[in-house]
Amino acid sequence: MTVPNPAQGQAMQQAPAQQPYVPPLAPTQPTTPRPPLSKADAHRARLAGGIGGGIAWLGLGISQAAILLLALPFIVGAVIFGVGFALSDGGPSATGGVWPQLGDWLGSAGGIAVIAAIPLGVVVWLVGLWISARMLRRGGVHRPVGVTWAGFGIAAAANIVLGSLGSVTIGPMLGGFPFLGGPNLDLDPSDSDWGAQGWSGDPGDFDPSAIDPSLLERIADPGQLVALAGPWVALGSLASLVVPIILSIFAWWWMAHALRAPARPEADATT
Repeated sequence: MTVPNPAQGQAMQQAPAQQPYVPPLAPTQPTTPRPPLSKADAHRARLAGGIGGGIAWLGLGISQAAILLLALPFIVGAVIFGVGFALSDGGPSATGGVWPQLGDWLGSAGGIAVIAAIPLGVVVWLVGLWISARMLRRGGVHRPVGVTWAGFGIAAAANIVLGSLGSVTIGPMLGGFPFLGGPNLDLDPSDSDWGAQGWSGDPGDFDPSAIDPSLLERIADPGQLVALAGPWVALGSLASLVVPIILSIFAWWWMAHALRAPARPEADATT
């Protein structure tokens, strides 16, 4: 039988209980709220968004219009080339001349001008962003490059959303081209150029094989297509710039407010 030791029990009662270790908290500095964006900086930001952003959107509009004009002869030529197979009764396409005339047009002054307009629009876009950054830096706006690129990104995203909802930007460009009213182009099926002599106008009496392939190749003439569609594409491009420029004005102002300069130490000391 073991006898308890009274001295050991008394020592255990007198020993203090150990507290859990709590690491010390790092000292935190109070955050100083940033001052509001001044009216002068807000005006400069909106002005840079309207001028620099407008030039940037103009450059993208030039590239977009050039791409549309360049793709139009390829699309129409492919359709006419496919129709030629239906007219050839299983032989080579009766409208095989659309591709040689397309190649000739690409090497002409008009085709080269349309192709050169694509990189030219990209250069104008970069120049517009550079002008915006210069305007903001000269006006003393904080982080001018960041405001420019962030503002353009927000404006572009908003423009895409609006365009997907209501076809705001692309709709005017695809509004229709007056192919039927162009010079030296008569699409009256009763005309002898179609090869349908004596057609009464009844669709049941019309024979598609009687269509003159040379007329179809003339319809697919790239120079004529670009000449007819060019003014409408240009007007659509200009009309489509209104919405993104308005969005840029607000986006530049918003980013200038979000990226505004923090409070100055001397201002905090006086406060």
